[in-house]
Amino acid sequence: MHSKKLGLLFAGLHLVAFLATIFYIRHSASPQASLIWGIFAIFDFPISSVYFFAGGAYSKWLDALGNSSLAQIAYLPHLIHGLLGTIWWYFLPRFFMPRKLGGLWGKRN
Repeated sequence: MHSKKLGLLFAGLHLVAFLATIFYIRHSASPQASLIWGIFAIFDFPISSVYFFAGGAYSKWLDALGNSSLAQIAYLPHLIHGLLGTIWWYFLPRFFMPRKLGGLWGKRN
């Protein structure tokens, strides 16, 4: 049960950091502001390895959407770090905590 609470805490903190990053990028005057996604790529590894599998077809599809709301949601860093990264941080404590605390490791009771 502890892993669920810890997972919710981690996922919540990740989501807040993701939303703050979006706010920062949107309101920054620096053209290099979006490079901050590189930091998220480190923290969200191995989920961020999806970047390597998203090819030119995805970019062409996204360009075809134009500047619509769907294009903003489907923007690859938003999907990887906002959705998949947050889910990853929710499940991460279960992968590493002992079974008696709600994780996957150790003896069954």
